Amino acid sequence: MMYQQANSGAYFLRRKENFLAVVGELHSGESLFLPDERTSLDDCHLRYYQFDRGGGGGIGGIPATQFEFAHMGAIGWIQSEDGKILWQCGGSLIWENFVLTAAHCVVDSSNTPPNVVRFGDLDIFSTVGDEFAQQIKIAEIIRHPSHRFAGHYHDVALLRLEKSVIITNAVIPACLWLDNEVWFKRIHATGWGNVGFIGNQSAVLLKMELDPISLEECGKVYNNGTTRKLGRGLADHHICAFHPVADTCEGDSGGPLQVKLVHNMRQTPFIIGVTSFGLICGTSTPGVYTRVASYHQWIINTMRDRGAAVDENTFNSTTCVHRYVEHREFYEGVVAHRGGNGSVELNVFNYMFSWNYGKPRELVKLRWPKGRSQSNCYGVVVDEDTVLTVADCVESNGIPVDHIEVEPTTIVKISKVLIHPSYRKGSSYNNIAVLKLGSLLDFQDGTYPTCIWSEQKWPFGDALVLGEGRRDLVTAIYPSGSFEIDPSYGFVRLRSVIRNSTSCMIGDREQSKVKNGIPQELVCAGYDFYIVPEMCNLVVGAGLKRTMTRIEREYTFTMALSQFGRDCGVGEHMIATRLASHAEWLKSILLPKPQNPGSNVQFLDSDLRERDICEVNENTPGKCVQVSECLNYWENVVPRGGATFCSSSNVICCPATLTASQIFRNRETELERCPSLLRGLKSPIENGSLVQIGFDTKDWYDFRCVGSIITKQLILATASCFGDEVPLVVRLSVNETIVPIKSIVKHKQYNVTDKSNDVALIQLASPLTWNAYVFPTCLWMNQTHTPLVMRLIELDGVSFSTKFVIPQYNTDCQRAHPYRLQRTQLCVREPYFAKTCAKAGDVLRSEREGGVSYVVGLAQSSENCDTRTYITLTRISQQLEWIKRALDEDFWVV
Repeated sequence: MMYQQANSGAYFLRRKENFLAVVGELHSGESLFLPDERTSLDDCHLRYYQFDRGGGGGIGGIPATQFEFAHMGAIGWIQSEDGKILWQCGGSLIWENFVLTAAHCVVDSSNTPPNVVRFGDLDIFSTVGDEFAQQIKIAEIIRHPSHRFAGHYHDVALLRLEKSVIITNAVIPACLWLDNEVWFKRIHATGWGNVGFIGNQSAVLLKMELDPISLEECGKVYNNGTTRKLGRGLADHHICAFHPVADTCEGDSGGPLQVKLVHNMRQTPFIIGVTSFGLICGTSTPGVYTRVASYHQWIINTMRDRGAAVDENTFNSTTCVHRYVEHREFYEGVVAHRGGNGSVELNVFNYMFSWNYGKPRELVKLRWPKGRSQSNCYGVVVDEDTVLTVADCVESNGIPVDHIEVEPTTIVKISKVLIHPSYRKGSSYNNIAVLKLGSLLDFQDGTYPTCIWSEQKWPFGDALVLGEGRRDLVTAIYPSGSFEIDPSYGFVRLRSVIRNSTSCMIGDREQSKVKNGIPQELVCAGYDFYIVPEMCNLVVGAGLKRTMTRIEREYTFTMALSQFGRDCGVGEHMIATRLASHAEWLKSILLPKPQNPGSNVQFLDSDLRERDICEVNENTPGKCVQVSECLNYWENVVPRGGATFCSSSNVICCPATLTASQIFRNRETELERCPSLLRGLKSPIENGSLVQIGFDTKDWYDFRCVGSIITKQLILATASCFGDEVPLVVRLSVNETIVPIKSIVKHKQYNVTDKSNDVALIQLASPLTWNAYVFPTCLWMNQTHTPLVMRLIELDGVSFSTKFVIPQYNTDCQRAHPYRLQRTQLCVREPYFAKTCAKAGDVLRSEREGGVSYVVGLAQSSENCDTRTYITLTRISQQLEWIKRALDEDFWVV
C-alpha cells in the first residue's frame, strides 16, 4: 500500500486499496439517552456515566475470601520508567512453578511480554493481605503453537516461573478438569476487573457465578460475524458461559473458569476453561473460554519437557485433590464461619467499622487564608465547579472559606459561597451551603463527583458515615490473628443505622442546635454502644452515602451532609442535613436558568399545549408547534418582534400559513423510510453509508472529509469541511466507486466563528443503488434526547476509525467554551481520556438494534485540542427542517 503525505497532513491515494470497516459490538450504554437540556438533579448517572464499570464493580461479582481461590494469580508488566506494575491478565497456578493462562495474554498492546505473577493477594492495589502474597518472576512463556493473535483459536499458554511457590493455605495449585463434558449447572469466573482489564479494576478479587451454555446456542451469537476473529466459528475447544443477570463482564483475560468439588470435608477448585473473549460488559451475551481438557496432553508435554515431574496421571482427579489436601478449604456446609487462617472461627457480631484506604474520591478539604482554619470541615464534589457542605463550615471567626484542597498539591479557589437563606448560625435547620469554584475540577485526576439523592425516602436502613481515627483501633482482629501497633490516622467508614425522630439520642452539648426537634430535613444515625476515643471522629460536611446500581453501573449517592455527632454517632447519635429537603433550593443554583431564545419574548401561555390552535397576534391565527417546525419564523421574525410560547420555550405559536407550508416536509420521505430500509437490507458491514469527499489537486483527488449517505442522491457533511473550495467527487467506502458531485448547498447561517449551523448537503450527479454494501444512514430525529453512548467515525488516512464518545449538556460545556453554544450544537467527550479531539466532518453515529445506525452529529474542528475536554458538533435533530427545505420541493417527490 503506497501513500504520500502532503505538508498539510492530508493523505492522498496513489492506488486502489480496500478500506477498513468501522466495526464494533453494541455497548450497553447505546440504549440509553441523555436529555438535551438539564432539568433534574437526578441525572448524575447520565452526566457522569461510568463507561466501563458494571454493577458490583469490576467484573460485577462478589468479593472472594482470602483462601477461596488460592490458585489465582495476577499477571503483571513491570514498567521500566517507574517500577510500577500493570496487572493486565489473570492466570491459574496448576503446578508449583507453572501458570495456565490465555495465549493472547503473553504480550500487551505494545507487544511487550509480562514478567511477573502475584499469588495469594486479594487486594492487588494496596498492602492489605500482602502477608499472604508471593510475587515471582516469569522465566519462560510458552504459547500454544497453533495460536494466532489474529484469531480466537487455541487461546492457551503456560508461564514457567523463575522458582516454585511456597505452598500455604493462600497459595495452592488447582486441578484440571479433563473430561470434555461439562455438566455443572453453576461455575465461577474470578478476577480483579473487566475483560482485558479495560477501564477501572476492582481492588479486591471478585467471583461471579455463571451458567454454561451449549456451543450451538453460543454460536447463534458468535457465528454470524459478531467478531472477525472467529472466521471459522466456534470450535470444540471453546466453552461458553454467561451471567444470568446480564449485568457484568465474564472475568479477567487468562483467568480461570472453574468449579469447586467437595472431598474429605474439603473442596478443591478444578479449572474447566481459560477466559478468552466476550462481548462488551453489560450485555447478556456469553463469554467464550478455552476448554482445558482439549489441551491436557500439550500441557503435560510442555511441563515435562521443562523438568516438571508430571505424567498423564498427574491431574487425575483423585491424585490431584489429595496432593495438597491439608491446605484446602473446608466445605462450606460444615462450618459456620471461616477464620482468618482458614480454620473455623468464632461466630462474632457484624463489624461495622472499616479502614478507608485513602480519601474518598468526592471529598475535598475546606481551607481558609493563611492563619485561619476549621480543622475538621470538608465538602463533597457534585459537579466540575460545585461543592456542597454544611453552612457551619463556610466561615472561621468571621472569615469566609477561601479555597478547597483536592489533594495536598491541588488547591482550587472558591469564587462564591451560597448559604441557605433560612440558615441561622448555631442551628441545625437549613444547615447547607453551596461553594462555586473559580476553575473547573479535572475528574481524570482521581476526584469524582457524588450523586445527589433527591428523593425524601432513603431506600436503606443504613448509610456509610465518614470519620477519622487511629488505624489500630479500627482494624478487625480475628482469633489467632496478629496485631501490631499502628497509630496512624486516616479515614474510617462506619455502616450506621438510620434512626427515626423518637429513637434519636442527641448529646446534651448539642441539644440547642435541634431545640425544635428532629424534622424530616434532618437525618439521625448511630448506635447505642460506645467506642474508645480516637476510634472515629466525625468528618463534618462529608456525605452519608451508599453505593447503588443505576443502568447497570455503580454510583455513590449522598443522602445527607454530616453536621455533628460524638464518635461518629456511636453512643450519642449524629445529625446530618438531608439533601432532598433542600432540592428546590439546590435546583435554583445547580440547574441552568431557562434561556430566552428570542430577544423580545412577549408572552408564555401555560394553558396551551403542542398542536393547540393559538393566536400569533390579533389578526394572525397560528398553531402550537416545536420551534424546529417553525424555523423560518423563529430565525427571521422572533428576534425582531417577539413571540407567543405555548407552555414552554420549546413550543411556539407559529403562523398558520407557515405550518401549512410544512406539510410536504412532514410527510414521509426517504429520510423517514430509512430505518425500515436498513432493517430489510441486513447488511454484514457497518460503513456502507460512509463516503470520502474528494477535492481536485490536478494529479489526484484529495479525500479529506467524511460524508454520510442519507438518500440516493444526498450526502450529509459539514460546511467547514469545504472552506472556500468546492469538492468534485465522493468515493464510496466499500468498492471505492467514484461518484461526481452535481451541487453543494451550505447552510446560509453557517457561522465560521462559533461554528453554529455547520452543515451542508452534497447532491450527487446520479443516484445510488441500495444493496447490502451501499446504503443510507438514518437521521436522528428525536428533538429532546440524545443517545448516551455513541461512536465518532473519523477519516484516518485512507480508512475509517471509530471511538466511543459520551454527550454532555451544553450548559456544562459552556463553562469552558469561548462562544455561546447554540441549541443546534452538541458537545461530547471521550470516556477514556482527559482531552477529546476531532476533525471537521467526523460523523457522530448511534448504533441501534436491528442494524440501524443514525447520524446524531457532525464534528467541528478541534482548534484547542490539547486543552479542551470535549468537542462540539452540529446537532442533526435541530437541522431536520433545514435539510428538507434546502432543496426544491420537487426533489422529495417520489
